[in-house]
Amino acid sequence: MQLPSGGSITIIAVTTLSGGDITHAIPDNTGYITEGQLFLRNDTDTGKVIVDPFRSLSRLKQLVIGKKTREDHPQVMNMAVRLYSDAAGAKTKLENGFDLSDYDERALAFAKEYSDKLLSIDVNIDITEMLDTAWTLFAKYFKKSEVSIKAELVEKYWK
Repeated sequence: MQLPSGGSITIIAVTTLSGGDITHAIPDNTGYITEGQLFLRNDTDTGKVIVDPFRSLSRLKQLVIGKKTREDHPQVMNMAVRLYSDAAGAKTKLENGFDLSDYDERALAFAKEYSDKLLSIDVNIDITEMLDTAWTLFAKYFKKSEVSIKAELVEKYWK
């Protein structure tokens, strides 16, 4: 019997959060430093389970994004998370009874569609389609001047 000469082992541990309470995660399955964690949560705006970009982490992404992926990947990722963060701030303003600006309204609409089309765990698209979708969402909800991405990348990829 011939054995393969290489490969990798992937272990996916699932930690349940009783009632969604992140302060009581059970059990602590390992004592190892992970190379990445995906934090999944129910998104109230879309009704779907999404990958939470604020709580997920990867120690290896700097070795891949923009090097093995398209040149715009690092800036698109950072901009999408920043706009998603702006939406979280707008949601807090709304919950506290403050008026929302036009930008806040657009950020909230962006975040809902971003969650549905890119963060939802039922999305299965390749990296190029993911980046193109992000550019489409940027253009749908924001002006070029509102996205802090290098001008040459905006000119090349803006939809």
